[in-house]
Amino acid sequence: MRRAAKVAKIDVIQMEYSPFSLDIETSGVLNACRELGVTVVAYSPLGRGFLTGRYKSPEDFEEGDFRRFAPRFQGENFDKNIKLVHKFEELAKKKNATSGQLCLAWLMSQGDDIIPIPGTKSTKYLKENFESNKLTISKEEDQEIREIIKSIPISGGRYPEAFASTLDR
Repeated sequence: MRRAAKVAKIDVIQMEYSPFSLDIETSGVLNACRELGVTVVAYSPLGRGFLTGRYKSPEDFEEGDFRRFAPRFQGENFDKNIKLVHKFEELAKKKNATSGQLCLAWLMSQGDDIIPIPGTKSTKYLKENFESNKLTISKEEDQEIREIIKSIPISGGRYPEAFASTLDR
């Protein structure tokens, strides 16, 4: 007699999700999560801090910082990607907010099943992140943000080549 396979229910997944990384939307993972009632814990919702506008050049990353080695944050890629940050800063000013707050508010507006987990090393930024709860994103603003994201393709890989080659095993 054949036994039925047991399948564990998945309640939550953790995946990178931000205006800087929309793979979860384009791969179908987000749709599958929603069909199955799975919550998404979005890590790096601020694009590894880049979308906060704090970094103006690759030299701003501290010695030993992972971003000094990640292709997205180096040379021409940095220069191309900073354009997205500038657009977010412009839009955030209209809402009397920071670009980081706008990113978090936008991500939370994608659904109650999305929980961003921004990292921080200071109380100042923790408070700033928390204040993003006060922002609302209209459908028109969501569309405007998506147009900005589409207009500025992200350049460079998420991880250094040597590291990335170990991920797809």
